[in-house]
Amino acid sequence: MTDVLHKNIHTIDDSTLKGLAEWQKEGWLHIADERNPPPWGRIPFPEDIIGSVLVNQGVIQANTYEPMPAHRLVTASGLFCLSSPLAKCLLQAARQKVNS
Repeated sequence: MTDVLHKNIHTIDDSTLKGLAEWQKEGWLHIADERNPPPWGRIPFPEDIIGSVLVNQGVIQANTYEPMPAHRLVTASGLFCLSSPLAKCLLQAARQKVNS
């Protein structure tokens, strides 16, 4: 998952991530799974943050994805849940790996 997101996060058509990047404008943006979304403008719990990306002028920068060591696949809130665009990207990468 980390390698796929590192290579592709800036190209994934995720309207939520793009909107957050445009709103934040500059700095590091946390990418959280969707099992326990935080209130608007709040930082997710560390176990819900998949990783972070650098945002410059409201745009996610290529090759800046950094995984969050504290992310947990399972918590008291349940299994991690990716947004549809992130899940689609991971599934495509898995299919390519199986077919190669």
